[in-house]
Amino acid sequence: MTAALPADYTASMLVTESANRDHVTAFVAQGGGSPDLVAHTAALRLYLRVPHFLTEWITDPERRAEVARALAMDIVAMKLLDDLMDDDTGLNRIELACLCLHLHLTALKQMCALAEDARTVTDLVERDFTEVCTGQIRTKSHRARTLDEWCANASTYGATFLGCYGSLAALCGREEPAVDPARRFAEAFGTIITIADDLTDYDRNGEREGNLGHLMRTGAVPARDVEALLERLRAQALGAAREQPASSGLVPVVDVYTDDVLDRLLPRHLER
Repeated sequence: MTAALPADYTASMLVTESANRDHVTAFVAQGGGSPDLVAHTAALRLYLRVPHFLTEWITDPERRAEVARALAMDIVAMKLLDDLMDDDTGLNRIELACLCLHLHLTALKQMCALAEDARTVTDLVERDFTEVCTGQIRTKSHRARTLDEWCANASTYGATFLGCYGSLAALCGREEPAVDPARRFAEAFGTIITIADDLTDYDRNGEREGNLGHLMRTGAVPARDVEALLERLRAQALGAAREQPASSGLVPVVDVYTDDVLDRLLPRHLER
């Protein structure tokens, strides 16, 4: 990355990531996951780390750790579902399917227990994942040809996906006033991550049709428009993070991740 996070923040983030990794991999192993699947899960660094960002609004340390573990379980479950659909990991698909479902249902039970009203959790998950699932189907059948179309697709599998977990973090942390800013932060941050993933997947997975890097390289999307989008997303994420003092640690996180896309990933895909 182009800049480093403050040392104290990095240390606390890595503690959360490590605790989430231990919790999720132990669950996967106990559920019958093979050593390869356990290792695959342990390597999902950002998926295990992002709950630290999403729980910044929770002021009670013990509850924050509980919420982070529950979020990590469900986020990893969705990653395993994605791996199952892509079928590009070489992992046993029966293991992926069964452990994805087991992780998800267990995480959902935990989140319902943590929230003041379990119905708020189930209603939110039902509403947001209706959007995520129908959006994924639409995305696969209608590949983006413009930046507006790409943003419309990313609003489902990027913004709504992480936005859901931002809202869940505040609900499960019983920090109801934080639900709105937590969601706005997560939606913006989720889109920044989605941009990074798309630009990386151009080389890593050979993605072309509908891929943002491909749209840039073919001249369909000017780099300046992507830069402007990233700055709008940065402003949205920072504005949400600054609304409450408890989330001030997110300010350098937003800058580090956004600058990394601007300085490291974007130049690889300039129009040629």
